[in-house]
Amino acid sequence: MSFGVIFLILAVGFLGLITVPKLLKRPPVVEPDPKPVRGDELAIWPFAPMPIMTDTEVIFFNKLKSALPEYHIFVQVQLSRIIEGNSSEASERSFWFNRICRQSVDYVIVDIDAQTTLVAIELDDWTHTSKARQKADDKKDKALASAGIAIVRFHAERMPSADMLRYELMQVIENY
Repeated sequence: MSFGVIFLILAVGFLGLITVPKLLKRPPVVEPDPKPVRGDELAIWPFAPMPIMTDTEVIFFNKLKSALPEYHIFVQVQLSRIIEGNSSEASERSFWFNRICRQSVDYVIVDIDAQTTLVAIELDDWTHTSKARQKADDKKDKALASAGIAIVRFHAERMPSADMLRYELMQVIENY
């Protein structure tokens, strides 16, 4: 074979290596712009700050701090921050997440490691007397119990002293 033929074969092969990938390359997918949502056009949205706890919840929080100074106390904690579905299937985890994602507990007592939830606390008031609210409370209790987290309910009108809180909560923490 002559040098010219070899050169021609190499040149065609080189051109093929350059052009074939370009021919096979798909055009870029252009994503459509997301549809605007009401309020997107506003420079400032109509929100104002609000207290994270009611006055009664603040009183109870202060009693909890006095009763359990060795633990961390978090308020208004979403259930999805302390429990999760334990299914291996993503669709199942998503289903169970949706069952709890809009629910919260009033207080969570966490061990000094800042990761171990010891007990969830609800401060119930008159709003917990309706059948719908009781059903939601039952669902919350069931979800927490299923994850092995105790929930203790106190009634706002019969708020215990800091000493009584410590006694009752330490019983749960030590024995649950």
